[in-house]
Amino acid sequence: MRRFAQPSEVGEPIELLRAGAVFHARGLINRAVQFNLDWVWPYWIERQFNPADDSFVPRAFSFSHINLTHRNWTAVGLPGVDVYPIVDPRGLVTPCFDGWSLDFWIVGEHGEPLLLPSKARTCEQRVELTDNLRVITKFSGAQELSSEVFMERDAEGLCCVVRVRAAGGKLVVAARPYNPEGISFIDSIAVTNDREWLVNGKQRVRFSKAQERVGMSCYESGDVLSKLQSNEKHDAVTCRVGMATAGAMFADEVEVRVPLGATRGARPSDTSSWPEELGACAKLEIPDARWKKLYDTAVSTLILHSPHEVYPGPYTYKRFWYRDAAFILNALASIGAHERCRRAIDLFPRGQLSDGYFRSQEGEWDSNGEVLWIIERCFALSGERLPDEWLDRVERAARWILNKRIREGRHAGLLPAGFSAEHLGLNDFYYWDDFWGVAGLRCAAKLLCERKPQSAAKFAEAAKEFLRVIDASIANSQSQLAKAISAAPDRRMDSGAVGSLVADYPVQLFAAGDTRVVNTAEWLMEHSFFRGGFFQEMIHSGINAYLTLHVAQVLLRAGDMRAHELIEAVATLASPTGQ
Repeated sequence: MRRFAQPSEVGEPIELLRAGAVFHARGLINRAVQFNLDWVWPYWIERQFNPADDSFVPRAFSFSHINLTHRNWTAVGLPGVDVYPIVDPRGLVTPCFDGWSLDFWIVGEHGEPLLLPSKARTCEQRVELTDNLRVITKFSGAQELSSEVFMERDAEGLCCVVRVRAAGGKLVVAARPYNPEGISFIDSIAVTNDREWLVNGKQRVRFSKAQERVGMSCYESGDVLSKLQSNEKHDAVTCRVGMATAGAMFADEVEVRVPLGATRGARPSDTSSWPEELGACAKLEIPDARWKKLYDTAVSTLILHSPHEVYPGPYTYKRFWYRDAAFILNALASIGAHERCRRAIDLFPRGQLSDGYFRSQEGEWDSNGEVLWIIERCFALSGERLPDEWLDRVERAARWILNKRIREGRHAGLLPAGFSAEHLGLNDFYYWDDFWGVAGLRCAAKLLCERKPQSAAKFAEAAKEFLRVIDASIANSQSQLAKAISAAPDRRMDSGAVGSLVADYPVQLFAAGDTRVVNTAEWLMEHSFFRGGFFQEMIHSGINAYLTLHVAQVLLRAGDMRAHELIEAVATLASPTGQ
């Protein structure tokens, strides 16, 4: 694979390789699903493994079986807390990170299945945010089932709470050895009393009322669904395979609570209520209820994902990268959440090495520019003065950009080849990195101009010289046939060119309507769009919401009202919970 890439000091970021290994390890375990299709599986498996479904994916030569088709779930949580129970599109609840799940069924008087949500074609799901963030899921018909999922603090700390109601049959609360990524082992389940289970010897599931009947099963005996139709009594099960299941039966409704432990990852001063957090952010008041709902959901998502460090997602992407933090904090700063931004920025130095490099993963040459840009942006919008202790960090970060530039050869003056933002392709001399480098130097000059004027002047002049080098490189690049900016000097135009739009949005290195930027956007809209959205052909291979909006920002800045068509396309793709 390295032969296809430009030589680089870092082949592939070890962090991504490690994450990918874990991801596909589960995918290998998921191969067991195909031998047990009589079980009740999560929604994505019920659809992706069904040859009659549009979501069907053939499996014959797949290295691993992973969720490729329904990667949509919604997190609940509290501001300032980095614990995220998630809810899938059919109401499956995963209380603990990467753990097992709880499902909710309706069965007949003798345990025969009447409603299994993951097999249902339709349901209603929405997010509600008043005093707390809740995910509501409802099924209607001959049987009616509704659940309300949220997180709160009780005397023991954090707790995932599910209030579930059923009509038209008996309600079953089922422990499931999987989550929206696939199998997640349950080795043991024990009934400690008529209102509590103990899962894997450590996690408690508490019920607001006594269980009428409990069924349990191990892998060899099949899914617990069949056990609900017998009168066998169970109070514990262990499974050598890690596929223990249990189902508690109730007449009609119950509240389920899963304690999540003490408030981890948050200091008391960091936490507040949802009304307090939302009160500090700009509100959108418009007649269009759909747009208002999408805006409100976006704001709550930003708050949820920035408890201290900033995460681009609550589960698979619950990792910190400086590049994601820059965009997320830009949005938070723009709506007035300045204290939240400051708290996140205060943690940035944890990743700064002695040479000034801000490292969240190996081989990212864009991160220093992103850090300097977002610091300047946040302090400018808040009107605060940069603390003195940041001056040396800013200076070292800017010097790192200067020292990292290539000294000689055909690409002299640019940053080295690297993996950069992983959706751009294999290692290359990405303009994305270079544009961020210029922005970082410019912002360092602004941040230092009053208290370190000599350094500020040096970085300001270096930014001008760096941009001249980039301009010359673009003029001699392969993309000049399209009069646009490719992803890298030796790259033909492809969907990776979307990274070069960063020069316009968000860092605005070029004037609005710059011909090269506009031509890049036009090329992408002609060659890399699908159903109104930017389709990233590499790595992510899907319609990418935030990159579609990057193109929209470029059009908007150029006064091109086609931007609204792109914004509408992204809004149309939103799930019922605004994800």
